[in-house]
Amino acid sequence: MNSADGGQHSYTQGHSKYTTATHEVRKAEQDAAFLLPHIKKTDHILDVGCGPGSITIGLVKHASAGTIIGIDISEDVLQKAKTLAADAEIPTEGPGSVTFELGNVLEGLSFPDDTFDVVFCSQLFGHIPPPDLPRQALKELRRVLKTGGVFASRDGVAHHFYPQSFDLDRLWALNARKALAKGAPPADPTGTIMPALLRSVGYDVDGGKVEIGAGARVFAGKQTRQFLAWRVTGQLKEGDPVRQSWLDAGISEEEIGQAMRAAEQWAATEDAWYASLQSEILAWK
Repeated sequence: MNSADGGQHSYTQGHSKYTTATHEVRKAEQDAAFLLPHIKKTDHILDVGCGPGSITIGLVKHASAGTIIGIDISEDVLQKAKTLAADAEIPTEGPGSVTFELGNVLEGLSFPDDTFDVVFCSQLFGHIPPPDLPRQALKELRRVLKTGGVFASRDGVAHHFYPQSFDLDRLWALNARKALAKGAPPADPTGTIMPALLRSVGYDVDGGKVEIGAGARVFAGKQTRQFLAWRVTGQLKEGDPVRQSWLDAGISEEEIGQAMRAAEQWAATEDAWYASLQSEILAWK
């Protein structure tokens, strides 16, 4: 969940080991599955908010004669991406290459108009408060997309923990959303209003140039629950940027403690599980 948002609208999640742990296990075959059938092997691809690069390098096999650039706002996380690509022996130039560089879509990208065949974003827009900033980002991403090229975005829109008696839908999911909005009044998650935003920046929604889809991922099993609880409680410990973002959004110390305890109890409950619903949007310029 890496934002291209900087400065005044900085990425509140930070890049602690608890936050990046889930980023590092993302894969193209899962997180970009809805896009893969539309990638040609010669495509020039931009991955915006690439994080540690696990999805980015997975796109290589689908654009084996093309090139891929991943951008993010964090030097530290980009170094992780570069190391991952080097360990996988992926070239940094020529066909089938992957490169990583700093980039902030809200400050403008360094690429010329009509540069990329594909522009992809995973979990980017949930970190950009709607609607004006996402619209600004979408305009810039449309600028660097070639005519006939495809824009693809995947963003979380709903999160549910079962059994619901642990109240983690409120204690974790709702509070996390509140923190991302920096305490602003509740608004529709950007992933849910993406078709309207795409229409507003020039995509032909009524002409069939925008496809609205959704995917779900289920997290279950003892080890998976323990991992998620480790991540949640780690993010809410003293010193983690996520905890500070919750406090800044007006979430009390008491409620943070309740969220941590509920996560640990949920993880210890046999057969408990968690489901994440994702919007999966494709749009052709």
